Amino acid sequence: MRKTKLLSMILSLLMLLISVCVPIGAAETEEAQTGKLNGYLLGYMSWGIERMGLDVLQEKLENSGRALPEVRVAVLDTGLKKSNRYLQGRYLDEGYNFIDNNTDYDDDQYHGTEVSGVIADGTSSNVKILPIKVMDSNGDGKMSDTAKGIYYALDHGADVINLSLSGDDKNHTYHSLDDAIAEAVSRNVVVVVAAGNQDGDASLRYPANKDNVITITSINKRNNLGLLANYGSVIDFALPGMNILAPHRGTMLLDSGTSLAAPHAAAAAALLKTWDKSLNQAEIYEIFKQYSVDLGDKGFDDTFGWGMIDLSGFDINSAYVRPTEQPTEAPTQAPTEAPTEAPTQAPTQAPTEAPTQAPEPLYILGDADGDGDVSSIDVTLMQRKLAEMSVYGAFDELAADADRDGELTALDVTLIRRYLVGVDTGFAIGEPVFAQ
Repeated sequence: MRKTKLLSMILSLLMLLISVCVPIGAAETEEAQTGKLNGYLLGYMSWGIERMGLDVLQEKLENSGRALPEVRVAVLDTGLKKSNRYLQGRYLDEGYNFIDNNTDYDDDQYHGTEVSGVIADGTSSNVKILPIKVMDSNGDGKMSDTAKGIYYALDHGADVINLSLSGDDKNHTYHSLDDAIAEAVSRNVVVVVAAGNQDGDASLRYPANKDNVITITSINKRNNLGLLANYGSVIDFALPGMNILAPHRGTMLLDSGTSLAAPHAAAAAALLKTWDKSLNQAEIYEIFKQYSVDLGDKGFDDTFGWGMIDLSGFDINSAYVRPTEQPTEAPTQAPTEAPTEAPTQAPTQAPTEAPTQAPEPLYILGDADGDGDVSSIDVTLMQRKLAEMSVYGAFDELAADADRDGELTALDVTLIRRYLVGVDTGFAIGEPVFAQ
């Protein structure tokens, strides 16, 4: 009898695993067979889509009668399984593999496919995944490759970037990734980052601890913090991340973690970009805050941040008014009167000689973009040049050669960084250079 019960339990467990790890099968609709993840007949894979109101907002946008713009979400991860039937038609074949430095971004692990699937699940078909492979088959990668991946995403029109990855770097020593993220945010691209799954303080995880990204931790269906999910003052929002059904290689799989929570935020940002592509990260962050459900202590707290985003009540017929917009009316009064008197006396004598013309400087040392100032933008341009990537704007090789050795190297970048933080470099960085 005991053996029969044990066998029955084993068979039940196997059936459960089979039901989770294989395609839907006979119950599939025609929409599922064509690869449409978010068809209303099929429903949504992730329970988080309805919990966050993404289904409602998606339907509002689709029924609005307006043409929905293409919105690109770059997923920097282990790649994307191109053969997965649930992602057909939802990704752009413009991705890149920074592990092997080629265009084969096919996912030989699973992580990136799941992350991409959550984003596709929660958005309309106008939202496309741009797969960028920065982690290998073991889920390992370099922050420098992630930085290159961000620049690649910017070069290919990304509107949102999802980073479901983290490293142990509380002191932000990966300056190239710092600069890449700053560049993305400056270009109105939303950068979403997973908090990590170390059951600890997310401020110790990078880039989750950066203040110019949107950091996401995970919750379960009961709105409790997810198993092993990180917490702390750097958390911005807590979103569904436990027992999420998502595409996995050729099938689907239930998986958990902040890596699955972050793409829910990326999907939400993509829908808001569908509504208004001009929204920048700060504006989308404020909308997220306005439409958040408080989960912990009143207001912001170190476990759930501002809580869980719920966009079901978002009014697509409203107009977002930027707080930085200038008044539409001119000042009501012009200056009252011009001066009534001219100067009483002209100079008694004109100079006998014309003033000598000061020579124009050739450039300012360290000012790679030629804007007259040495800044972090110059560092970013130099790093892109060294990485043999396209450089936005002007680039002056002579100005960038901070140590005057005749070539651009990492040492020049280091010297300018030291100059920017007020450390003596021993070179005339920031000073004009004239023709000899």
